Amino acid sequence: MKYITRLVIVFACSFSTFNIQAKPFLSPYPGAKLQNKVMLEGEQTRLVTNFDRNAKKAQQLTFDSFIGSTNHYSYDIKNVASLKVTKNYQKALIKAGFTINYMCLLDECYSGESYENKKRLGEESSYFSPGNAFRNPYYIYATKGTDKLEAAVTLYVGQYKNKTGVQLTTIDIKEIETGLIIADLSALKKTTNENSNKAPKKDKKGTQDHPLLSRYPGSYIEDFKQVDYEEFSIPVGVVNKKTKQIPTLDVTGDLTQITYVVNNVSSLKIYHNYVGALVKEGFETVFSCQKSSCSKNTNKRKIRDDIKQLGDILAVESIYNYSEQPRYQVMKKVLDEQTTYAVFFIGNYQGHSRIQLVVIQTKPLLTGLIETNSNKVLEQLAQKGKASIYGVLFDYDKASIKSESKQALDTIAQVLNKNKQLSLYVVGHTDDKGSAEYNLNLSERRANAVVKALITNYGVSKSRLFAHGAGPYSPVATNSNELGRELNRRVELVEKLAGKKN
Repeated sequence: MKYITRLVIVFACSFSTFNIQAKPFLSPYPGAKLQNKVMLEGEQTRLVTNFDRNAKKAQQLTFDSFIGSTNHYSYDIKNVASLKVTKNYQKALIKAGFTINYMCLLDECYSGESYENKKRLGEESSYFSPGNAFRNPYYIYATKGTDKLEAAVTLYVGQYKNKTGVQLTTIDIKEIETGLIIADLSALKKTTNENSNKAPKKDKKGTQDHPLLSRYPGSYIEDFKQVDYEEFSIPVGVVNKKTKQIPTLDVTGDLTQITYVVNNVSSLKIYHNYVGALVKEGFETVFSCQKSSCSKNTNKRKIRDDIKQLGDILAVESIYNYSEQPRYQVMKKVLDEQTTYAVFFIGNYQGHSRIQLVVIQTKPLLTGLIETNSNKVLEQLAQKGKASIYGVLFDYDKASIKSESKQALDTIAQVLNKNKQLSLYVVGHTDDKGSAEYNLNLSERRANAVVKALITNYGVSKSRLFAHGAGPYSPVATNSNELGRELNRRVELVEKLAGKKN
């Protein structure tokens, strides 16, 4: 393990100065110039481990995946043949204890004689495109370690006129470090975020971590949005190829959106830390997709468009280029009748990752937002002949009134006490989920439960109350989102004219 660490340091130092050290380990070839470099912690990298040009095209390439600290380099060398460069790397690898597991040279590295087929191995095996430098190609796949692999290296060398291009990948193989992010449900009830790391100066002004989740170490906030009681559509699927739409779960609650930036860390490592932290707090997965599974298309451009559409829904702004190595997760936790959703999209671009985090804490609309008192109800009955009551609560799919409904029942009883001549139809209403027949029956059973509670617990004469169920047939708002559905789930008091038989 010390070996590969030293290898990475030498490359980093050599490339940062564009000079060749006197005696570096596996240093760039003398005169090499760095074109691109990406360093990622905890990346899962797929390497080409074998190439058979005589096989069917779909079977020519053999891959294997490795997880660890990954480094990708691309550099150019002028006036040196690809053979000479390759031989020097080969010798250095063997001397360092690597085993050359596979190597091809010249025509053996071509998938066919066409332009596209000649460059195929270079494109498939390299993090950066070799461009035109694919002639006179050489490819090496090597590993170090016997009982347990410590490192893996791939090298693609090709030429274009007097320029030799080198595409190099090195992997320090090790397990992904987790436990770097903390989830704390109890922090949701605190006024300050005590579990968060100290915010760096790079954070956008006026932003903060959500109290549920600490930030990934070394990250900073690039964008931020926070709204009380907002509607939000959470993607719970991938883009439909025909409609171009994403299936969503409509949620209403306190919404926080944060964009974090993390340098030189893979989307996989960040993803594992977020999932691990939330699972420890009892969150369950609603939907998840990673990499190619986040699209149903096979065309690269369409896949990229699908992934960008998914990420943009969560982002305060567009995710721009940060759609590579995507990881998407929707998780939820139900506690004390409040559901908390944690949703995140992680994408990478040239070694840098952005995290689009959304946290939504659902709240019943009736909590402090719709206040009902007896005077208001009497006023509505006088003006409109009816009044809506929010706050009579039932268990899911049941007609048993919950203890939290006492305040609403108190209000109805006060209305009847203030106007001794008043008789009421107590009408139960539901949203439009499920069949109309079922909802009609459920709404009537709930209306009967309210009437029974008023007679039994408040001494109201049964001759003044008449239960009916309207099911979904009289909505006051749209059923297409949670806010509307919550408004439709209500008990309505309708004035019954004196002397009129039921």
